[in-house]
Amino acid sequence: MHRLSSLDAQFLAAEIGNFGAQYCGVALYETDDRETISAVSMTKRLAERLHTCPPLRWQLVTVPLDLEHPVFTETAVDLGEHISEATLPEPADEAALADEVAQIMATRLGHDKPLWRLRVLHGLPGRTAVVFTLHHSVVDGIAAGEIFAMFLDQADPGLVTADTEMSTDDPNRAVLALTGLASMPVRSVRAALSAPKTLGHLDQVPPLRSLPGVQRLSRAVNAAAPRKALDAPRTRFNTKLGETRAVAFGSVSLADVKTVKNAFGITVNDVVVAMCGGALRRRLTATAELPDDPLVAYLPVSTRAPDATERFGNAISSIVAPLPTHHADPRERLSFAHEWMARAKARMRQAPPSLLSDVNDPIPSPVFGMAARGLLGVVSSGLVKPPINLILSNVPGSPSPQSCLGAPLRAHYPMSVVFDGFALNITVVSYCDQLDVGIVGDGEALADSWDLLHDIEAELDELVATAIGEDHGGQPS
Repeated sequence: MHRLSSLDAQFLAAEIGNFGAQYCGVALYETDDRETISAVSMTKRLAERLHTCPPLRWQLVTVPLDLEHPVFTETAVDLGEHISEATLPEPADEAALADEVAQIMATRLGHDKPLWRLRVLHGLPGRTAVVFTLHHSVVDGIAAGEIFAMFLDQADPGLVTADTEMSTDDPNRAVLALTGLASMPVRSVRAALSAPKTLGHLDQVPPLRSLPGVQRLSRAVNAAAPRKALDAPRTRFNTKLGETRAVAFGSVSLADVKTVKNAFGITVNDVVVAMCGGALRRRLTATAELPDDPLVAYLPVSTRAPDATERFGNAISSIVAPLPTHHADPRERLSFAHEWMARAKARMRQAPPSLLSDVNDPIPSPVFGMAARGLLGVVSSGLVKPPINLILSNVPGSPSPQSCLGAPLRAHYPMSVVFDGFALNITVVSYCDQLDVGIVGDGEALADSWDLLHDIEAELDELVATAIGEDHGGQPS
């Protein structure tokens, strides 16, 4: 049995309507037939490797009266209930694939079986898409990447953990309830002990940071907190999620990113932050919506040690930082991103690694779901300032070519979760000599998702031109 942390449970508790807290990886394989990568071949691969990946065998079990967070137990898996395939409608292109992925992102995973699904999509000329969806309560971004890699020919057999030996017996629900009841005082004590460290970093917790007085409290308790409140301007992305999602995806050159990095003596992550900030500036300028103040992003950061034995669940901390959307000059955008990311990383290191769980632990389990949904309802209501404008992630991927059943992997686009109140997510994953970019948003708030992707491409071109000019000691040509 695997007990969910309060952070893991939050992703389940917040679900309402068609909002599902789930990742989606879109892998494109080079194929010249419909058999190499198919529902049949992927079912066979999973059947061979399912024993190496405990989360794909986890069944959610709730505790009576919600006296404790849910648990995962081992269950038999009917792969036919999780794996499907289809052919994209004509014209079978990236837009058709995006429409299919958007529909998948707008459909919640059922809680009556393990929280994942896989869909093989045919029709793209010379390529087959594999769309793998996995719930955020099961894994964070780093662990999701490890599970996605399980399909590859070069998969790491080290995914096997002690959890592989979990019992398949149904847990006694009465015992779960009594255990939950007994744990309440323990959680209260633990929350009280963590409060002194937690209070000084509440402004790093979306969506708490937008509640009245939270940033002021953090400044009062923690001298390292910014003296000036970091408020996010209201944008079209600060809205409730509707019934549809919009997605876009593409790849940019990692070599170009490194050219900029080397020219200015900054990091790859600094360049990614500046690139996305500049792209958002372009997009909001084009629609006459650019605010005077910089947009604010939440950047999740893994806190799981490389040698940690527990590879699943969520082990993440929080960076909240402004993006350089208010600077017209590309050099200033790079400098602003570099300076703020250095400050934000230093601030994150001061916070407890368990910060995002610590703020949830004091909430009694019986009202945990109402609290999670209610808080998102408040921040998306327009009654308080937006906590952030978007989620931005940069995740390291494989530096070497990968394949599945002999078919070369050409790209793996990451699609991550969006929430009521901050309905835009940009996630970047490195692969070989490219950065694969996945954009997810509310269907109405991000109707121009492909334009935003093109803005990212154009922004990188401008940053490269600026870097070349910097190397030559003059203006970019």
